[in-house]
Amino acid sequence: MATFDPQAQITALREEMNKLRDELATQSAEAYEGVRNRAGSAGRSMRAAVKSGAGYVQSEGRAAADAARAHPAAVSTVVLMAGLAGLLLGYLLASASEPPARSRVSRYWR
Repeated sequence: MATFDPQAQITALREEMNKLRDELATQSAEAYEGVRNRAGSAGRSMRAAVKSGAGYVQSEGRAAADAARAHPAAVSTVVLMAGLAGLLLGYLLASASEPPARSRVSRYWR
């Protein structure tokens, strides 16, 4: 027969809770270590990619600067055309968005 001693049941439940707490702590520590190791390797690979990407951007920037120094009239023409294209695009966007139509009544009740 099962014992109905409440004190023994409470003690058994506490022991079970302590076992579960210890098991959860162990699993959490293992998961943390795994995530930390993966993050470290991702960080190292990302650092290498950023370094090589930075070198590429620097070389392309130098090439663009050299081309701009060699052809100043072409650069000013490109900048002027980009500005005019921006103005035209802004005008088209502004003219495409019309204010909502007002009824006769709403004009007086504002």
